[in-house]
Amino acid sequence: MKLIFFLTFFYFSFIEAHHKIYSPLVEEGRQSFEWRGHFDVDDRVEVNKAHHHVLETEYSWTSFWQSELEFHISDKKDTPLDWEKTEFQNQIQIANFENFAGALYFSYNFVSEGREGDEIEYKYLNQFYNEDFGIISNFIFEKQVGKTASGSTTFDLSNYVYVKNLIFNMIDFGILGFSDFGEISNFNVFGEQEHQYGFQIESDFKFNEIEYEWAVGYLHGLTDASANHTIIWNFEVEFF
Repeated sequence: MKLIFFLTFFYFSFIEAHHKIYSPLVEEGRQSFEWRGHFDVDDRVEVNKAHHHVLETEYSWTSFWQSELEFHISDKKDTPLDWEKTEFQNQIQIANFENFAGALYFSYNFVSEGREGDEIEYKYLNQFYNEDFGIISNFIFEKQVGKTASGSTTFDLSNYVYVKNLIFNMIDFGILGFSDFGEISNFNVFGEQEHQYGFQIESDFKFNEIEYEWAVGYLHGLTDASANHTIIWNFEVEFF
C-alpha cells in the first residue's frame, strides 16, 4: 500500500546542481566529505560518455546554518577533465516542524570553464517527511554575473520522493526528477527544455563512529535537449 501511494503521487507530480537534491534539514556540528557525479549515454557524439564529478565538503555551524565548498570537474568532448567551477554555498533553515522543514540557499560559482560569466544561485528547499517516507523539492533560480555574463535568470525544479527501508529493510528507494525550463523571461518550448526522471537507491552504515552513505540511480531523458540515459552516484563520509 505504501509503494502504491508513493508511485501514484509521483505520477501526478511535475517534477539541478548536477543531480543533487538538497534537504533543508541542518544538524549542528555535522561535517562531511562527498564525491558525486553522473555519466551520460546518448546517441549524439558530443554528449555520449560525458561525465561530471563534484568534490564537496560541508560543515554545519549552528542548528540552522551550514556552509559547503564544491569543486566541479567535467569531462566533455572538447574539454577533457576540465576544472569547470568552484562553488561556495550557504544554507539557512527557516522552518523546522515535526513533519516539515524549509530552507533558503545561496551560492556563488566561480566559473573557470571557457568565457562564461560567474553564477549566482538561489534556492528554496522544502521537505515533508515521517519515519516511512518523504518528499523533497528544490526550486532553483540561477543567473550569470560579471562582464562576460549572458542571458537572464533561469528556473529549475527538482523533486525526490522516497520510501525508507523498502528493500531488505535497509535500502531506501526513491523516484526523482530534474527539470530545466530555461530563462524565466521566456521559457523554452518543451522540446528544448531538459527533463530527466528516474529512480535511486541509497543506504548508510556506521563504522568507528563515522557514518558512510551511498546512493546510485538512473535517469531517463524525456526531451531532445536531455541526455538519453544518465547514471548518477553519490558517496559521502559524515561525522560530528
